[in-house]
Amino acid sequence: MILGPLVQKFAFGAFWTGVPFGWDLTDNKTLIAVLFWILAVVMNLKKERPVYTVLAAIVLLLIFSVPHSMFGSELDYGTGQVTQGLILAFLFRKKKNS
Repeated sequence: MILGPLVQKFAFGAFWTGVPFGWDLTDNKTLIAVLFWILAVVMNLKKERPVYTVLAAIVLLLIFSVPHSMFGSELDYGTGQVTQGLILAFLFRKKKNS
Protein backbone atom coordinates (compact mmCIF):
# COMPACT_ATOMS: atom_id res chain seq x y z
CA MET A 1 0.00 0.00 0.00
CA ILE A 2 3.05 2.29 0.09
CA LEU A 3 5.57 1.08 -2.46
CA GLY A 4 2.98 -0.18 -4.96
CA PRO A 5 1.34 3.21 -5.55
CA LEU A 6 4.76 4.89 -5.74
CA VAL A 7 5.93 2.46 -8.44
CA GLN A 8 2.58 2.85 -10.22
CA LYS A 9 2.96 6.65 -10.21
CA PHE A 10 6.49 6.40 -11.61
CA ALA A 11 5.52 3.85 -14.28
CA PHE A 12 2.05 5.01 -15.34
CA GLY A 13 1.53 8.49 -13.87
CA ALA A 14 -1.18 7.53 -11.36
CA PHE A 15 -0.89 6.46 -7.73
CA TRP A 16 -4.03 4.29 -7.81
CA THR A 17 -5.84 2.80 -10.80
CA GLY A 18 -8.16 0.46 -8.93
CA VAL A 19 -11.70 1.06 -7.68
CA PRO A 20 -13.10 3.78 -7.67
CA PHE A 21 -10.72 5.32 -10.25
CA GLY A 22 -10.32 2.35 -12.60
CA TRP A 23 -10.37 -1.42 -12.92
CA ASP A 24 -6.70 -2.37 -12.56
CA LEU A 25 -6.90 -5.89 -11.18
CA THR A 26 -3.58 -5.71 -9.32
CA ASP A 27 -4.70 -2.63 -7.39
CA ASN A 28 -8.10 -4.16 -6.68
CA LYS A 29 -6.53 -7.38 -5.43
CA THR A 30 -4.35 -5.35 -3.07
CA LEU A 31 -7.38 -3.43 -1.81
CA ILE A 32 -9.34 -6.62 -1.11
CA ALA A 33 -6.42 -8.19 0.76
CA VAL A 34 -5.86 -5.10 2.89
CA LEU A 35 -9.55 -4.82 3.75
CA PHE A 36 -9.71 -8.46 4.88
CA TRP A 37 -6.57 -8.08 7.01
CA ILE A 38 -7.91 -4.88 8.58
CA LEU A 39 -11.13 -6.76 9.39
CA ALA A 40 -9.10 -9.59 10.96
CA VAL A 41 -7.10 -7.18 13.12
CA VAL A 42 -10.16 -5.22 14.25
CA MET A 43 -12.17 -8.35 15.07
CA ASN A 44 -9.26 -9.71 17.17
CA LEU A 45 -8.58 -6.54 19.18
CA LYS A 46 -10.80 -7.26 22.20
CA LYS A 47 -11.37 -11.00 21.89
CA GLU A 48 -9.49 -13.70 20.03
CA ARG A 49 -11.43 -14.77 16.96
CA PRO A 50 -9.04 -16.85 14.86
CA VAL A 51 -11.68 -17.51 12.22
CA TYR A 52 -11.17 -13.95 10.87
CA THR A 53 -7.42 -14.46 10.64
CA VAL A 54 -7.91 -17.75 8.81
CA LEU A 55 -10.44 -16.10 6.48
CA ALA A 56 -8.01 -13.27 5.69
CA ALA A 57 -5.26 -15.82 5.02
CA ILE A 58 -7.49 -17.84 2.67
CA VAL A 59 -8.54 -14.70 0.79
CA LEU A 60 -4.87 -13.73 0.45
CA LEU A 61 -3.98 -17.16 -0.93
CA LEU A 62 -6.82 -16.89 -3.45
CA ILE A 63 -5.59 -13.46 -4.47
CA PHE A 64 -2.06 -14.81 -4.88
CA SER A 65 -3.43 -17.48 -7.23
CA VAL A 66 -4.52 -14.78 -9.73
CA PRO A 67 -1.69 -13.79 -12.09
CA HIS A 68 -0.04 -10.54 -11.01
CA SER A 69 -0.77 -8.23 -13.92
CA MET A 70 -3.84 -9.86 -15.39
CA PHE A 71 -6.01 -7.03 -16.77
CA GLY A 72 -3.51 -4.57 -15.31
CA SER A 73 -2.29 -1.24 -16.56
CA GLU A 74 0.01 -1.44 -19.56
CA LEU A 75 1.81 1.17 -21.63
CA ASP A 76 0.96 0.91 -25.33
CA TYR A 77 4.25 1.91 -26.92
CA GLY A 78 2.55 2.56 -30.26
CA THR A 79 0.17 5.22 -28.95
CA GLY A 80 1.98 6.21 -25.75
CA GLN A 81 -1.23 5.72 -23.74
CA VAL A 82 -1.73 3.66 -20.60
CA THR A 83 -4.50 1.10 -21.03
CA GLN A 84 -6.27 -1.11 -18.50
CA GLY A 85 -7.78 -4.50 -19.10
CA LEU A 86 -5.89 -5.01 -22.34
CA ILE A 87 -7.24 -8.54 -22.75
CA LEU A 88 -10.84 -7.37 -22.38
CA ALA A 89 -10.25 -4.49 -24.80
CA PHE A 90 -8.81 -6.95 -27.34
CA LEU A 91 -11.87 -9.19 -27.05
CA PHE A 92 -14.28 -6.28 -27.52
CA ARG A 93 -12.35 -4.95 -30.55
CA LYS A 94 -12.34 -8.40 -32.09
CA LYS A 95 -16.14 -8.73 -31.75
CA LYS A 96 -16.71 -5.29 -33.27
CA ASN A 97 -14.56 -6.13 -36.29
CA SER A 98 -16.40 -9.40 -36.91
